[in-house]
Amino acid sequence: APKTDGIKYAGSKLKLLPHILSLIRKVKPISVLDGFAGTTRVSQALAQSGYTVIANDVSVWSEIFATCYLLNEQPRSHYIPLIEHLNHLTPTDGWFTENYGGEPGAGSSVGADGLKKPWQKQNTRRLDAIRIEIDRMNLSSVEKSVLLTSLICALDKVDSTLGHYAAYLNEWSPRSYKSLWLKPPTLIPKLASHEVHKKDIFNLLPDVEVDLAYFDPPYGSNNEKMPPSRVRYAAYYHLWTSVCLNDQPELFGKAKRRSD
Repeated sequence: APKTDGIKYAGSKLKLLPHILSLIRKVKPISVLDGFAGTTRVSQALAQSGYTVIANDVSVWSEIFATCYLLNEQPRSHYIPLIEHLNHLTPTDGWFTENYGGEPGAGSSVGADGLKKPWQKQNTRRLDAIRIEIDRMNLSSVEKSVLLTSLICALDKVDSTLGHYAAYLNEWSPRSYKSLWLKPPTLIPKLASHEVHKKDIFNLLPDVEVDLAYFDPPYGSNNEKMPPSRVRYAAYYHLWTSVCLNDQPELFGKAKRRSD
């Protein structure tokens, strides 16, 4: 299967990609809709395999990932100085450190407020500096998406979680001691005019014509009579929403999830 980038994710299709692609090849499509794109691993693999891809997901971080991998036309070399610049900023105490940063001492991942944290302060301070700078830089929406994707992938490599943000580990994970370090994403040469949407699937379908649709719906449910889990699917990844929007939302609960 083609090489794809991604983050730890419930229901990631990384191991299934070869099987999904072999089924798709049998249909010989030109255009494919990935209706619930998530971390966009399937969309990335489809684009690398030469298909025209329409990626859709309601989450803002999925739109950022899809924009990075499907709409970028710049070579990797274009992003190296931008990412170098971000990697060498002076760390700063900001909103992410205040809410999501903990001290590395004593092994326990509890912060000053007595709550468990997903990252050590050395890394949230770098996150604060980088996220402020990304908004200050004069970037196109595609450039911004590439840098945010780079940031999220780097944060995923130094977190102290099981891969979601509804709860954090009691003890610091070994990887959380590593330093946050951004790298350019695995950029895909743009061979077709892909599209990226952030819509409810039922609002998107009337406007889309493709040879093949791939639907991998979320594993949560909005059905109140059948609650499969305590947490809505989007809430597992609330932190990626906050990193993308940098909107410093109102927070609640022990995991400091977004009130929205």
